[in-house]
Amino acid sequence: MYLLDNDVFLAAIYAGHEFHRPARKWLDGRKGHGWGIAAETWLAAVRLLMNPAVMGSGVLSARDAILAVKTELAGPQPGMVVLPRNPPEASRFLQAEGHRQVMDLWLVQIAHEHNAKLVTRDRGSLFNWPDDTVAVR
Repeated sequence: MYLLDNDVFLAAIYAGHEFHRPARKWLDGRKGHGWGIAAETWLAAVRLLMNPAVMGSGVLSARDAILAVKTELAGPQPGMVVLPRNPPEASRFLQAEGHRQVMDLWLVQIAHEHNAKLVTRDRGSLFNWPDDTVAVR
């Protein structure tokens, strides 16, 4: 199973994203293996689809942003919204070398709990946790 980071999920659903094609191709080619997003990724995607700094003049309303996310999760090979099974493991977060790694570590923990790999374009995550991550380029 695969758990998508927001950098991949947003690129897959937003055709104007610079990495839309590789993200879309990757996701479409692997949906049959089981996939999902963390609740945090669901929220981040909705937030970014509503953000004029990201979407420019194509900014979506809350209703349309939610519909875009729900539509991607639906279909013949649906994705699921994955929730953590446990609270954050403090020992895992001691690995953080900066504030930006906190969410990455959290998503790695959630992926572990669901026997999944975190799918990301984030080079730091790919470098720091190569056994737990899959790259989309």
